[in-house]
Amino acid sequence: MTGGSWWLASYPKSGNTWLRAVIATLISERPVDINAMTFIGGSASARSAFDDALGIDSADLSPEQVMNLRPRAFEVWSAEAKRQLYCKVHDAYQLTPAGEPLFARAATRGAVYVVRDPRAVAVSLAHHFVQPIDAAITRMENPDAAVADSPQRLSDHLPQRLLRWCDHVESWLAAPVPLHLIRYEDMQRDPHSTFAAVAEFLGLGHDRQAIAAAVETTMFSRLQAQERVAGFVEKPREAADFFREGKVDGWRLALTPNQAARIAATHGTVMRRLGYDLTVAPLAAERGAA
Repeated sequence: MTGGSWWLASYPKSGNTWLRAVIATLISERPVDINAMTFIGGSASARSAFDDALGIDSADLSPEQVMNLRPRAFEVWSAEAKRQLYCKVHDAYQLTPAGEPLFARAATRGAVYVVRDPRAVAVSLAHHFVQPIDAAITRMENPDAAVADSPQRLSDHLPQRLLRWCDHVESWLAAPVPLHLIRYEDMQRDPHSTFAAVAEFLGLGHDRQAIAAAVETTMFSRLQAQERVAGFVEKPREAADFFREGKVDGWRLALTPNQAARIAATHGTVMRRLGYDLTVAPLAAERGAA
């Protein structure tokens, strides 16, 4: 397989963009331009790429037809690619209505799955979609949750089914493909080791100097500064910014005890499996107990 795709998968707002920025830096050997990362591979849900690959207009198809044809588009990408692709994915790993894997096995090399504490995801998701935190938590509990699926407006992206946050995680952990799991929190706390392991899994050069340079040029503050100067093509037009805060425990200032408990009640089993401490409470709870 000359080409083939590595799927860079995550639930939205979990660190996917940072991962792609590091990979783009390692491949190009120069500081990343956040608005020009598609040279490593675009989004698996890009409508224009689907249309170009199959020579059809997806706007004329039903959602079921689109879903059934997405594996064919991925196969075309793989067949036409002169090198390996590293494609962004927010879909859960699932079967199409026709009963085959959405991510066609013939086009798949493997996947890197980025996971983030769902308490932090809820806060970031609320800002991203400009909605109350409770609405974001409800979205994460919804087994039918999807993005880019509005019947009122044709999105640049095809509909992507997310499932519940916990089910999204488990769908990828159980996927029958070579998989490397990383936590956003480990990307923050030990970026050099975390990204070196990713580079080794993907077969990229990962000497200490290259990893250090990639980490340095993709620091959150640098990506944030790029967005302030040039904008970011992936930012929703409603959101104030894409690179908002990037903290690990910022959720402790943003969530109420009830909101944190609600997330833990729904997703706690998977949170524990991933090493997230459910005993850590919002700071409001600690102040109330003092």
